[in-house]
Amino acid sequence: MSLVAFSALCLTLLTCAAASAVLHKSNAIKFGPAAGTASPDVLPVDDGEQNLAIDTPLVCTADSECAREDFCFLSRGACLQCKKRRKRCIRDAMCCPGNHCSNGVCQANDPDLILQAGVEELVPISTLHEKNTTEQSKVVTQRSPQNLKGLEGEICLRSSDCAEGLCCARHFWSKICKPVLKEGQVCTKHKRKGTHALEIFQRCDCGEGLSCRMQKGDHSKASRSLHTCQRH
Repeated sequence: MSLVAFSALCLTLLTCAAASAVLHKSNAIKFGPAAGTASPDVLPVDDGEQNLAIDTPLVCTADSECAREDFCFLSRGACLQCKKRRKRCIRDAMCCPGNHCSNGVCQANDPDLILQAGVEELVPISTLHEKNTTEQSKVVTQRSPQNLKGLEGEICLRSSDCAEGLCCARHFWSKICKPVLKEGQVCTKHKRKGTHALEIFQRCDCGEGLSCRMQKGDHSKASRSLHTCQRH
């Protein structure tokens, strides 16, 4: 092969290689900047569905700075939701509207709403009036000197403070005059001495000539734990 022919062959091979490289580059997948791709350094924008203010309690120094049904929890300095009836409290502002703090518990302002229903289901429902100090002083001044015994629902320290037919029994964190139990009424059978102090809603003992015994007749499981006042 002559030198001229060899040079022509090399030139042809170089031309084909260059054309193949250009064709390969034109068919390659191009990666441009993706549309709508957020930068990793940019935080997502709040869509408005979350309200962080609801979960964050308001800072306060007094009850007047909180909403109507809230109170200022002074030790935390934050507004909290008011406490419902029978919840623990230390002042009136902690209780929801229509209630007040008495003996460390939120109670209704209307004494007629204080019932034993739901606590002593087996006892006939009776309305117990818990008087405050002002009301008690008015009642005492209106009574005659020889009739100073406490009536049903009034605060007492011992059974001798109550009128005839009543005893001094625990109710929440205080003691009030309650009726002595009659025949057929549900009573509490104390298995061991000294268990009276453990009752939040204490019943009086059975009246004279009666004793607290297991319910007769029905032999169901519920009746075996039910005791009533019965004749000796």
